Amino acid sequence: MNPLLIIHGWSDDCHSFLPLADALAAAGRDVDSLYLGDYVSLDDDVRIKDLVAGLSRAWHQKKLPDTPRSVDVIVHSTGGLVIRDWMDTEYVSKGLKPPIHNLVMLAPANFGSPLAHKGRALYGRVIKGFNSRKPLQTGTHILKALEMASPYSWDLAERDRFGDNAMSASGVRTTVIVGNTGYRGISSLANESGSDGTVYVATANLNCASVQIHFPEGDRKPRVNAIRESRGETAFLVKDGFDHSSIALKDPQHPGNAELLQNILEALSITNATDFKSWVAKCQQQTDEITARHAGSRDDYKHGFQNTVFRVRDNYGFHVCDYVIEFYHDVDAKKDRLAELFNKKALQKVHAYKDDSALRSFMINCSELYRIIDKQGKPLSISLSALPDLNIEENMAGYCSFGNDDIGQMELDAAAVRRFFAPNRTLLVDLTLTRLQKDALFTIRKRQDASE
Repeated sequence: MNPLLIIHGWSDDCHSFLPLADALAAAGRDVDSLYLGDYVSLDDDVRIKDLVAGLSRAWHQKKLPDTPRSVDVIVHSTGGLVIRDWMDTEYVSKGLKPPIHNLVMLAPANFGSPLAHKGRALYGRVIKGFNSRKPLQTGTHILKALEMASPYSWDLAERDRFGDNAMSASGVRTTVIVGNTGYRGISSLANESGSDGTVYVATANLNCASVQIHFPEGDRKPRVNAIRESRGETAFLVKDGFDHSSIALKDPQHPGNAELLQNILEALSITNATDFKSWVAKCQQQTDEITARHAGSRDDYKHGFQNTVFRVRDNYGFHVCDYVIEFYHDVDAKKDRLAELFNKKALQKVHAYKDDSALRSFMINCSELYRIIDKQGKPLSISLSALPDLNIEENMAGYCSFGNDDIGQMELDAAAVRRFFAPNRTLLVDLTLTRLQKDALFTIRKRQDASE
Protein backbone atom coordinates (compact mmCIF):
# COMPACT_ATOMS: atom_id res chain seq x y z
CA MET A 1 0.00 0.00 0.00
CA ASN A 2 1.33 3.45 -0.94
CA PRO A 3 2.38 5.93 1.71
CA LEU A 4 -0.32 8.58 2.28
CA LEU A 5 0.45 12.26 2.84
CA ILE A 6 -2.17 14.72 4.20
CA ILE A 7 -1.62 18.47 3.61
CA HIS A 8 -3.65 21.16 5.39
CA GLY A 9 -4.82 24.59 4.21
CA TRP A 10 -4.32 28.26 5.09
CA SER A 11 -4.16 29.19 8.81
CA ASP A 12 -4.33 25.51 9.80
CA ASP A 13 -1.79 22.91 10.93
CA CYS A 14 -1.28 19.17 10.81
CA HIS A 15 -2.91 18.51 14.19
CA SER A 16 -6.33 19.30 12.74
CA PHE A 17 -6.04 16.23 10.54
CA LEU A 18 -5.28 13.67 13.21
CA PRO A 19 -8.99 12.63 13.27
CA LEU A 20 -8.90 12.02 9.50
CA ALA A 21 -5.62 10.11 9.79
CA ASP A 22 -7.03 8.03 12.66
CA ALA A 23 -10.18 7.26 10.67
CA LEU A 24 -8.10 6.13 7.68
CA ALA A 25 -5.91 3.99 9.94
CA ALA A 26 -8.99 2.39 11.52
CA ALA A 27 -10.22 1.62 8.01
CA GLY A 28 -7.04 -0.30 7.23
CA ARG A 29 -4.46 2.26 6.17
CA ASP A 30 -0.99 1.41 7.50
CA VAL A 31 -0.26 3.84 10.36
CA ASP A 32 3.48 3.71 9.66
CA SER A 33 2.82 4.93 6.13
CA LEU A 34 0.66 7.91 7.14
CA TYR A 35 2.32 11.33 6.96
CA LEU A 36 1.03 14.78 7.91
CA GLY A 37 2.45 17.81 6.12
CA ASP A 38 2.86 21.03 8.08
CA TYR A 39 3.74 24.42 6.65
CA VAL A 40 3.72 28.11 7.58
CA SER A 41 0.86 30.06 5.98
CA LEU A 42 0.37 33.06 8.30
CA ASP A 43 3.55 34.84 7.26
CA ASP A 44 3.41 37.87 4.97
CA ASP A 45 6.79 37.04 3.41
CA VAL A 46 5.83 33.52 2.28
CA ARG A 47 4.58 32.87 -1.25
CA ILE A 48 3.10 29.69 -2.69
CA LYS A 49 6.31 29.18 -4.69
CA ASP A 50 8.13 29.07 -1.33
CA LEU A 51 5.75 26.34 -0.19
CA VAL A 52 6.35 24.44 -3.45
CA ALA A 53 10.11 24.51 -2.81
CA GLY A 54 9.55 23.63 0.84
CA LEU A 55 7.38 20.65 -0.06
CA SER A 56 10.08 19.29 -2.37
CA ARG A 57 12.73 19.69 0.32
CA ALA A 58 10.58 18.03 3.01
CA TRP A 59 9.55 15.24 0.61
CA HIS A 60 13.18 14.27 -0.03
CA GLN A 61 14.24 14.73 3.59
CA LYS A 62 11.54 12.27 4.65
CA LYS A 63 12.67 9.97 1.81
CA LEU A 64 9.20 9.61 0.34
CA PRO A 65 9.24 7.69 -2.98
CA ASP A 66 9.82 9.78 -6.09
CA THR A 67 8.75 7.31 -8.75
CA PRO A 68 5.40 7.65 -10.59
CA ARG A 69 2.30 6.34 -8.75
CA SER A 70 4.22 5.75 -5.51
CA VAL A 71 2.40 8.05 -3.03
CA ASP A 72 -1.26 8.91 -2.34
CA VAL A 73 -2.08 12.45 -1.21
CA ILE A 74 -5.02 14.17 0.50
CA VAL A 75 -5.14 17.98 0.54
CA HIS A 76 -7.54 20.44 2.12
CA SER A 77 -8.36 23.96 0.94
CA THR A 78 -5.17 25.90 0.06
CA GLY A 79 -3.28 22.62 0.01
CA GLY A 80 -4.89 22.09 -3.39
CA LEU A 81 -3.00 25.04 -4.91
CA VAL A 82 0.26 23.95 -3.29
CA ILE A 83 0.10 20.39 -4.63
CA ARG A 84 -0.98 21.49 -8.13
CA ASP A 85 1.81 24.04 -8.42
CA TRP A 86 4.28 21.50 -7.03
CA MET A 87 3.31 18.84 -9.58
CA ASP A 88 3.60 21.30 -12.46
CA THR A 89 6.76 23.10 -11.33
CA GLU A 90 8.78 20.15 -10.11
CA TYR A 91 7.62 17.48 -12.55
CA VAL A 92 5.33 18.22 -15.52
CA SER A 93 7.21 21.34 -16.70
CA LYS A 94 10.40 19.25 -16.64
CA GLY A 95 8.87 16.41 -18.66
CA LEU A 96 8.56 14.17 -15.60
CA LYS A 97 5.63 12.27 -14.09
CA PRO A 98 4.68 13.25 -10.53
CA PRO A 99 5.01 10.53 -7.87
CA ILE A 100 1.33 10.83 -6.91
CA HIS A 101 -1.02 7.94 -7.61
CA ASN A 102 -4.42 8.97 -6.19
CA LEU A 103 -5.00 12.59 -5.18
CA VAL A 104 -8.02 13.55 -3.06
CA MET A 105 -8.81 17.25 -2.71
CA LEU A 106 -11.16 18.17 0.13
CA ALA A 107 -12.79 21.58 -0.48
CA PRO A 108 -9.81 22.90 -2.46
CA ALA A 109 -9.60 26.61 -3.26
CA ASN A 110 -8.65 25.89 -6.88
CA PHE A 111 -10.14 29.13 -8.19
CA GLY A 112 -10.16 31.16 -5.01
CA SER A 113 -12.14 31.87 -1.88
CA PRO A 114 -14.54 34.75 -1.13
CA LEU A 115 -12.85 35.08 2.27
CA ALA A 116 -9.34 35.69 0.98
CA HIS A 117 -9.62 39.44 0.44
CA LYS A 118 -11.33 39.73 3.83
CA GLY A 119 -8.36 37.99 5.44
CA ARG A 120 -6.22 40.85 4.20
CA ALA A 121 -8.49 43.42 5.84
CA LEU A 122 -8.02 44.77 9.34
CA TYR A 123 -10.33 42.34 11.13
CA GLY A 124 -8.63 39.45 9.33
CA ARG A 125 -5.32 40.57 10.79
CA VAL A 126 -6.84 40.73 14.25
CA ILE A 127 -8.73 37.44 14.14
CA LYS A 128 -6.03 35.36 12.46
CA GLY A 129 -2.92 37.45 12.96
CA PHE A 130 -2.67 37.08 16.74
CA ASN A 131 -2.28 33.32 16.28
CA SER A 132 0.62 33.55 13.83
CA ARG A 133 4.33 33.29 14.53
CA LYS A 134 4.56 36.93 13.49
CA PRO A 135 1.74 38.79 15.28
CA LEU A 136 -0.78 40.58 13.05
CA GLN A 137 0.41 38.78 9.90
CA THR A 138 -1.99 36.65 7.83
CA GLY A 139 0.05 35.46 4.87
CA THR A 140 -0.50 38.34 2.46
CA HIS A 141 0.95 36.71 -0.66
CA ILE A 142 -0.88 33.45 -0.09
CA LEU A 143 -4.16 35.32 0.37
CA LYS A 144 -3.53 37.25 -2.85
CA ALA A 145 -3.24 33.94 -4.66
CA LEU A 146 -6.44 32.78 -2.96
CA GLU A 147 -8.43 35.90 -3.80
CA MET A 148 -11.28 35.53 -6.27
CA ALA A 149 -10.17 36.26 -9.88
CA SER A 150 -6.50 36.20 -8.92
CA PRO A 151 -3.96 36.16 -11.77
CA TYR A 152 -2.24 33.31 -9.92
CA SER A 153 -5.22 30.94 -10.20
CA TRP A 154 -5.66 31.92 -13.87
CA ASP A 155 -1.98 31.25 -14.63
CA LEU A 156 -1.99 27.95 -12.75
CA ALA A 157 -5.06 26.79 -14.68
CA GLU A 158 -3.38 27.69 -17.98
CA ARG A 159 -0.43 25.57 -16.95
CA ASP A 160 -2.06 22.47 -15.47
CA ARG A 161 -5.66 22.46 -16.75
CA PHE A 162 -5.24 23.75 -20.31
CA GLY A 163 -1.57 22.97 -20.86
CA ASP A 164 0.44 19.82 -20.12
CA ASN A 165 -1.65 17.91 -17.65
CA ALA A 166 -0.74 15.40 -14.96
CA MET A 167 -4.33 14.82 -13.83
CA SER A 168 -6.12 12.16 -15.87
CA ALA A 169 -7.36 8.57 -15.83
CA SER A 170 -3.91 7.44 -16.92
CA GLY A 171 -1.98 9.95 -14.80
CA VAL A 172 -2.63 11.39 -11.35
CA ARG A 173 -6.17 10.25 -10.58
CA THR A 174 -7.70 13.26 -8.91
CA THR A 175 -10.94 13.52 -6.94
CA VAL A 176 -12.41 16.79 -5.65
CA ILE A 177 -14.92 16.50 -2.80
CA VAL A 178 -16.67 19.63 -1.52
CA GLY A 179 -19.64 20.46 0.69
CA ASN A 180 -22.51 22.80 -0.20
CA THR A 181 -23.49 24.02 3.28
CA GLY A 182 -22.34 27.10 5.18
CA TYR A 183 -21.12 27.41 8.75
CA ARG A 184 -23.46 27.56 11.72
CA GLY A 185 -23.43 29.97 14.66
CA ILE A 186 -21.24 33.06 14.67
CA SER A 187 -19.08 31.65 11.87
CA SER A 188 -22.09 31.95 9.55
CA LEU A 189 -20.96 35.55 9.02
CA ALA A 190 -18.58 34.11 6.42
CA ASN A 191 -21.27 32.27 4.42
CA GLU A 192 -21.86 33.10 0.76
CA SER A 193 -24.56 31.46 -1.38
CA GLY A 194 -23.04 28.61 -3.36
CA SER A 195 -20.24 28.06 -0.85
CA ASP A 196 -19.21 25.76 1.97
CA GLY A 197 -18.50 28.82 4.10
CA THR A 198 -14.95 29.26 2.75
CA VAL A 199 -14.82 28.18 -0.92
CA TYR A 200 -17.49 28.17 -3.57
CA VAL A 201 -18.55 24.80 -4.94
CA ALA A 202 -17.75 26.24 -8.37
CA THR A 203 -14.23 27.32 -7.41
CA ALA A 204 -13.39 23.91 -5.96
CA ASN A 205 -14.11 22.06 -9.20
CA LEU A 206 -11.08 21.43 -11.41
CA ASN A 207 -13.22 20.74 -14.49
CA CYS A 208 -13.17 24.27 -15.86
CA ALA A 209 -13.42 25.98 -19.24
CA SER A 210 -12.14 29.08 -21.06
CA VAL A 211 -13.16 31.24 -23.98
CA GLN A 212 -11.56 34.07 -25.94
CA ILE A 213 -13.64 37.03 -27.13
CA HIS A 214 -12.29 39.83 -29.33
CA PHE A 215 -14.05 43.09 -30.14
CA PRO A 216 -12.38 44.27 -33.38
CA GLU A 217 -12.38 47.81 -34.79
CA GLY A 218 -15.45 48.83 -36.76
CA ASP A 219 -17.33 45.56 -36.26
CA ARG A 220 -20.35 45.26 -34.01
CA LYS A 221 -20.09 41.47 -33.95
CA PRO A 222 -17.46 40.24 -31.49
CA ARG A 223 -15.36 37.28 -32.53
CA VAL A 224 -15.99 34.46 -30.09
CA ASN A 225 -13.80 31.39 -30.10
CA ALA A 226 -15.22 28.00 -29.20
CA ILE A 227 -15.36 27.28 -25.47
CA ARG A 228 -12.28 25.28 -24.54
CA GLU A 229 -12.76 22.56 -21.93
CA SER A 230 -9.96 21.75 -19.51
CA ARG A 231 -7.73 18.85 -20.44
CA GLY A 232 -7.43 15.57 -18.60
CA GLU A 233 -10.11 14.20 -16.34
CA THR A 234 -10.94 14.68 -12.67
CA ALA A 235 -13.76 13.40 -10.47
CA PHE A 236 -16.00 15.96 -8.79
CA LEU A 237 -18.32 15.12 -5.91
CA VAL A 238 -20.59 17.49 -3.98
CA LYS A 239 -21.56 16.32 -0.49
CA ASP A 240 -24.87 17.66 0.77
CA GLY A 241 -24.79 19.04 4.32
CA PHE A 242 -21.00 19.44 4.73
CA ASP A 243 -19.17 22.71 5.30
CA HIS A 244 -15.51 23.59 4.78
CA SER A 245 -14.45 22.13 8.12
CA SER A 246 -16.64 19.03 8.37
CA ILE A 247 -15.63 17.87 4.86
CA ALA A 248 -12.24 17.07 6.41
CA LEU A 249 -13.91 14.89 9.09
CA LYS A 250 -13.22 17.51 11.75
CA ASP A 251 -16.73 17.18 13.19
CA PRO A 252 -16.93 13.76 14.89
CA GLN A 253 -20.72 14.14 15.37
CA HIS A 254 -21.57 14.74 11.72
CA PRO A 255 -24.13 12.09 10.64
CA GLY A 256 -22.62 11.75 7.16
CA ASN A 257 -19.06 10.97 8.24
CA ALA A 258 -19.24 7.24 7.53
CA GLU A 259 -20.37 7.82 3.94
CA LEU A 260 -17.81 10.57 3.41
CA LEU A 261 -15.02 8.36 4.72
CA GLN A 262 -16.15 5.65 2.32
CA ASN A 263 -15.99 8.17 -0.56
CA ILE A 264 -12.43 9.12 0.40
CA LEU A 265 -11.37 5.48 0.71
CA GLU A 266 -12.91 4.67 -2.67
CA ALA A 267 -11.05 7.54 -4.30
CA LEU A 268 -7.79 6.35 -2.73
CA SER A 269 -8.25 2.72 -3.80
CA ILE A 270 -8.50 3.20 -7.59
CA THR A 271 -5.89 1.15 -9.41
CA ASN A 272 -6.63 1.51 -13.13
CA ALA A 273 -8.03 3.91 -15.72
CA THR A 274 -11.24 1.97 -16.27
CA ASP A 275 -12.16 2.08 -12.58
CA PHE A 276 -11.34 5.77 -12.45
CA LYS A 277 -13.63 6.57 -15.38
CA SER A 278 -16.42 4.68 -13.60
CA TRP A 279 -15.70 6.63 -10.43
CA VAL A 280 -15.83 9.94 -12.34
CA ALA A 281 -19.24 8.99 -13.78
CA LYS A 282 -20.54 7.94 -10.37
CA CYS A 283 -19.45 11.23 -8.78
CA GLN A 284 -20.97 13.21 -11.64
CA GLN A 285 -24.31 11.43 -11.30
CA GLN A 286 -24.50 12.07 -7.57
CA THR A 287 -23.48 15.71 -8.00
CA ASP A 288 -26.04 16.27 -10.77
CA GLU A 289 -28.76 14.78 -8.59
CA ILE A 290 -27.88 17.07 -5.67
CA THR A 291 -27.70 20.16 -7.91
CA ALA A 292 -31.03 19.35 -9.57
CA ARG A 293 -32.70 18.68 -6.22
CA HIS A 294 -31.81 22.13 -4.90
CA ALA A 295 -32.32 24.04 -8.18
CA GLY A 296 -36.02 24.59 -7.52
CA SER A 297 -35.59 25.79 -3.94
CA ARG A 298 -36.55 29.37 -3.08
CA ASP A 299 -33.47 29.48 -0.88
CA ASP A 300 -30.67 30.03 -3.40
CA TYR A 301 -27.84 28.92 -1.09
CA LYS A 302 -27.45 25.50 -2.72
CA HIS A 303 -28.27 26.53 -6.27
CA GLY A 304 -25.78 25.77 -9.03
CA PHE A 305 -23.41 28.71 -9.59
CA GLN A 306 -20.75 29.45 -12.18
CA ASN A 307 -17.64 31.42 -11.27
CA THR A 308 -17.28 33.53 -14.43
CA VAL A 309 -13.90 35.28 -14.45
CA PHE A 310 -13.36 38.10 -16.94
CA ARG A 311 -9.91 39.39 -17.84
CA VAL A 312 -10.14 42.49 -20.06
CA ARG A 313 -7.14 43.62 -22.09
CA ASP A 314 -6.63 45.63 -25.25
CA ASN A 315 -4.92 44.59 -28.46
CA TYR A 316 -1.62 45.98 -27.14
CA GLY A 317 -1.77 43.70 -24.12
CA PHE A 318 -2.53 46.48 -21.61
CA HIS A 319 -5.04 45.62 -18.91
CA VAL A 320 -8.30 47.57 -19.01
CA CYS A 321 -9.28 48.30 -15.42
CA ASP A 322 -12.25 50.67 -15.76
CA TYR A 323 -15.11 48.79 -17.41
CA VAL A 324 -18.59 47.41 -16.86
CA ILE A 325 -19.97 44.13 -18.19
CA GLU A 326 -23.62 44.41 -19.23
CA PHE A 327 -26.15 41.56 -19.40
CA TYR A 328 -29.41 42.44 -21.16
CA HIS A 329 -31.81 41.69 -24.02
CA ASP A 330 -32.41 45.07 -25.66
CA VAL A 331 -30.09 47.93 -24.78
CA ASP A 332 -32.51 50.42 -26.40
CA ALA A 333 -35.53 49.27 -24.40
CA LYS A 334 -36.65 51.59 -21.61
CA LYS A 335 -37.79 48.58 -19.60
CA ASP A 336 -35.64 45.53 -20.24
CA ARG A 337 -37.25 42.91 -17.99
CA LEU A 338 -34.58 40.31 -18.77
CA ALA A 339 -31.80 42.66 -17.68
CA GLU A 340 -33.70 43.53 -14.52
CA LEU A 341 -34.23 39.89 -13.59
CA PHE A 342 -30.64 38.97 -14.43
CA ASN A 343 -29.20 41.67 -12.18
CA LYS A 344 -31.68 40.91 -9.39
CA LYS A 345 -31.68 37.11 -9.36
CA ALA A 346 -28.92 35.62 -11.53
CA LEU A 347 -25.99 37.92 -10.79
CA GLN A 348 -25.04 36.90 -7.26
CA LYS A 349 -21.81 38.77 -6.67
CA VAL A 350 -19.02 40.61 -8.48
CA HIS A 351 -15.50 40.81 -7.10
CA ALA A 352 -12.69 42.79 -8.73
CA TYR A 353 -9.22 41.52 -7.88
CA LYS A 354 -7.80 44.17 -5.57
CA ASP A 355 -4.40 44.54 -7.22
CA ASP A 356 -5.73 44.47 -10.81
CA SER A 357 -9.38 45.24 -11.46
CA ALA A 358 -9.06 44.05 -15.07
CA LEU A 359 -9.72 40.65 -13.47
CA ARG A 360 -13.20 40.21 -12.02
CA SER A 361 -15.24 37.28 -10.78
CA PHE A 362 -18.96 37.25 -11.59
CA MET A 363 -20.79 34.62 -9.54
CA ILE A 364 -23.78 33.63 -11.70
CA ASN A 365 -26.72 31.66 -10.32
CA CYS A 366 -27.32 29.23 -13.20
CA SER A 367 -30.47 27.80 -11.61
CA GLU A 368 -32.10 31.24 -11.68
CA LEU A 369 -30.61 32.19 -15.05
CA TYR A 370 -32.09 29.15 -16.80
CA ARG A 371 -35.51 29.97 -15.34
CA ILE A 372 -35.27 33.57 -16.50
CA ILE A 373 -34.23 32.68 -20.04
CA ASP A 374 -36.86 29.96 -20.41
CA LYS A 375 -39.64 32.19 -19.08
CA GLN A 376 -38.70 35.33 -21.02
CA GLY A 377 -38.09 33.42 -24.26
CA LYS A 378 -35.49 35.97 -25.35
CA PRO A 379 -31.76 35.73 -26.00
CA LEU A 380 -29.25 37.11 -23.53
CA SER A 381 -26.79 39.71 -24.77
CA ILE A 382 -23.42 40.41 -23.17
CA SER A 383 -21.47 43.57 -23.92
CA LEU A 384 -18.92 45.86 -22.34
CA SER A 385 -18.26 49.56 -21.88
CA ALA A 386 -14.78 50.74 -20.99
CA LEU A 387 -12.83 53.93 -20.28
CA PRO A 388 -11.17 55.99 -21.66
CA ASP A 389 -14.03 56.68 -24.07
CA LEU A 390 -12.81 57.81 -27.48
CA ASN A 391 -16.13 59.59 -28.11
CA ILE A 392 -15.13 62.27 -25.61
CA GLU A 393 -13.60 65.12 -27.59
CA GLU A 394 -10.62 65.64 -25.30
CA ASN A 395 -9.54 61.97 -25.36
CA MET A 396 -6.93 61.16 -27.99
CA ALA A 397 -6.82 57.37 -27.37
CA GLY A 398 -9.25 54.88 -25.94
CA TYR A 399 -12.17 52.60 -26.77
CA CYS A 400 -15.39 53.00 -28.73
CA SER A 401 -17.74 51.12 -26.45
CA PHE A 402 -20.34 53.46 -24.96
CA GLY A 403 -22.51 54.40 -27.93
CA ASN A 404 -25.17 52.11 -29.37
CA ASP A 405 -23.36 52.34 -32.72
CA ASP A 406 -20.02 51.44 -31.20
CA ILE A 407 -18.94 48.05 -29.85
CA GLY A 408 -21.39 45.22 -30.39
CA GLN A 409 -22.67 42.45 -28.17
CA MET A 410 -22.45 38.70 -27.90
CA GLU A 411 -25.92 37.19 -28.19
CA LEU A 412 -26.80 33.84 -26.57
CA ASP A 413 -30.00 31.89 -27.18
CA ALA A 414 -31.31 29.43 -24.57
CA ALA A 415 -29.01 26.60 -25.70
CA ALA A 416 -25.97 28.89 -25.88
CA VAL A 417 -26.72 30.25 -22.41
CA ARG A 418 -26.47 26.72 -21.03
CA ARG A 419 -23.15 26.18 -22.80
CA PHE A 420 -21.72 29.49 -21.62
CA PHE A 421 -23.04 29.28 -18.05
CA ALA A 422 -22.77 25.87 -16.37
CA PRO A 423 -23.35 25.13 -12.67
CA ASN A 424 -20.45 24.20 -10.39
CA ARG A 425 -17.84 25.43 -12.87
CA THR A 426 -15.30 28.20 -13.42
CA LEU A 427 -15.24 29.82 -16.88
CA LEU A 428 -12.25 32.01 -17.76
CA VAL A 429 -13.30 34.70 -20.25
CA ASP A 430 -10.31 36.37 -21.94
CA LEU A 431 -11.76 39.51 -23.51
CA THR A 432 -9.79 41.78 -25.86
CA LEU A 433 -10.78 45.32 -26.86
CA THR A 434 -9.35 47.26 -29.78
CA ARG A 435 -7.64 50.44 -28.60
CA LEU A 436 -8.03 53.30 -31.07
CA GLN A 437 -6.32 56.66 -31.61
CA LYS A 438 -7.62 59.88 -33.17
CA ASP A 439 -5.82 61.41 -36.12
CA ALA A 440 -5.08 64.48 -34.05
CA LEU A 441 -2.96 62.42 -31.64
CA PHE A 442 0.00 62.49 -34.02
CA THR A 443 0.30 64.72 -37.09
CA ILE A 444 3.07 65.52 -39.58
CA ARG A 445 3.25 68.93 -41.23
CA LYS A 446 5.36 70.55 -43.89
CA ARG A 447 7.85 73.11 -42.68
CA GLN A 448 6.01 76.07 -44.15
CA ASP A 449 2.69 74.92 -42.61
CA ALA A 450 4.18 74.67 -39.12
CA SER A 451 5.08 78.35 -39.02
CA GLU A 452 1.57 79.53 -39.86
